[in-house]
Amino acid sequence: MSQNGGRRRTSSRSAPRRTPLRRRRATWIVLGVVVVGLGVCGILLARDISSARTALDDATTQAERLQQQLTSGDTKGARASLTGLQRSTQTAVDSTSGPLWSVAKVLPFVGSSVDAVQVSARSVDDIADRAMPPLVSTSRAIDADLFKPRDGRFDLKAFSSIRRPVTTSADVLTENRKRLDAVDTDDLLSAVRGPVSDLQGKVATAQEASSSAARALRLAPELLGSDGRRTYLLLFQNNAEARATGGIPGAMAIVRANDGRLTFDTDFSKDDVKIFAKPVARLTKDERNTFGTTIGTDIRDVNLLPSFPRSAAIARAMVQRSTSAKIDGVISLDPVALSYALRGTGAVRVGDDTRLTSENAVEILLNQVYARYEDPAAQDAFFADAARRIFTQVLDGRGDPRKVLSGLDQAVEEHRILMWFPREDEQAEIEPTALSGRLRDDGTSPRVGVYVNDATSSKMQYYLRQTSSVHAQSCSADGRQRLRTTATFRSTAPADAAQLPSYIAGTGKHSRVGTQRIGVQIALPVGSDVSELTINGKRRLVSQSAFGGRPFVRVPMVLKPGQSITVVVDSTTGRDQRGRPVLDVTPGVAKSPGTRRFASACGS
Repeated sequence: MSQNGGRRRTSSRSAPRRTPLRRRRATWIVLGVVVVGLGVCGILLARDISSARTALDDATTQAERLQQQLTSGDTKGARASLTGLQRSTQTAVDSTSGPLWSVAKVLPFVGSSVDAVQVSARSVDDIADRAMPPLVSTSRAIDADLFKPRDGRFDLKAFSSIRRPVTTSADVLTENRKRLDAVDTDDLLSAVRGPVSDLQGKVATAQEASSSAARALRLAPELLGSDGRRTYLLLFQNNAEARATGGIPGAMAIVRANDGRLTFDTDFSKDDVKIFAKPVARLTKDERNTFGTTIGTDIRDVNLLPSFPRSAAIARAMVQRSTSAKIDGVISLDPVALSYALRGTGAVRVGDDTRLTSENAVEILLNQVYARYEDPAAQDAFFADAARRIFTQVLDGRGDPRKVLSGLDQAVEEHRILMWFPREDEQAEIEPTALSGRLRDDGTSPRVGVYVNDATSSKMQYYLRQTSSVHAQSCSADGRQRLRTTATFRSTAPADAAQLPSYIAGTGKHSRVGTQRIGVQIALPVGSDVSELTINGKRRLVSQSAFGGRPFVRVPMVLKPGQSITVVVDSTTGRDQRGRPVLDVTPGVAKSPGTRRFASACGS
């Protein structure tokens, strides 16, 4: 019994030792199978990712080639590139689909990156399948000199014929831009973050361009007089005497449109517009305090305020009160925009047989003309004649219309061409675009503006150079960002600037001859608080007002020849402004982007 009992005890002790061992072995076998399985899945996923990346790289190259072919009018080449593009994007979709990708999408750490890759591939494929074919199909119509008038008249039926396909393309790009913008790149692996961010930027650029084209095709027939005669006030902003939206409207013209034909009213000049004793429009308290009352009495000062819809409406009222013209819209442009258009039109002969080209137009129109002509009326006449001849060359169908459009597109991006229409439906079309010149409030994206106004009645801003930036320093829990806005103003005037013609250098009434007295206005985001203002490193008292619901910091300064002045404003935005800060600036003589975006401190 004892032995049996002993054997039973021995058996009972050995059994529990062998059971965990078997379990451990089983566990390791299972883990091994899982690891091997994951390894195989990882290899397969890596293979798919490599295939997708190659396909997307090919698609990028083909898309760039396609864009060049569409721009140059190579319809045959564009069709071949489109076929290759669609093949590559389909490969990218096929390579990022299937059970493995469905499983990987729900895994921690990598799931969001896997999903971003799939969204990117499908969006690019959708764009290739639905957005690009309409553009390629219309390229022949565009290539057939759609934008080149014949006998001074645009073919309005041709505009209408391509409106639908271009709108379709714009709608598809808008749809996919929203899909891509919904991807939060901050949550992605570093290897994925860069390519996805790059794709977001490229699709955004394409979407903005296509939407602008669709918008233009919707507006063009009516604006060109398809439904009856239209009359427009054309303002030429002179950047040498700065105003917030560009420059003083020293010259202007009346342009009439009827059934696709544009003509200039040669009997009209700025001298036909009165200087009024009282403002022609009721000015708000903020407008009076921030910009003065001359914005409502003198057409040369209407754009002291940086909101073109308001300036244009006041200018229209002035012209209609001064003349019998009924103005259907106001269009503004500057000499830099004209120089861009000259790339396509070729040189024009102006005034005293001066040969105006894209290389010399700015220097002649904004500087040399004042040395040639002492009479301001002669200066304005030269300026207006230059604009009229450039437009006439375009309307005569001379030059390359594609280069003209490319130049004008650049001018729009730099805020050098602005439009306003009293008809609500027409204004609604351009309101979201840079053409509107509206003082914007982007909601969650804090917006800063650096605007310049001349205060000497001179043309010395020909020698003004400006550089500005916005640095987001921190982000609070409630979405307030601490911003540092830095703006540097430099005078490139010669040391003997006082010897320049008085119409350039000034009379000395407001500041010493040859200096630049300017009023700088820094518009901060809605709800901002200013903590500090420094000028060349020294703290200064803050002079502040408001306009359009935004605080304005006012900084008067006088620049001597060769001098630089740096203004720094430290501020805190309102709540829930976590987006990337946006900066708008007054377009000057030198090339500069009209709008720039900077990194957010909130990671948005």
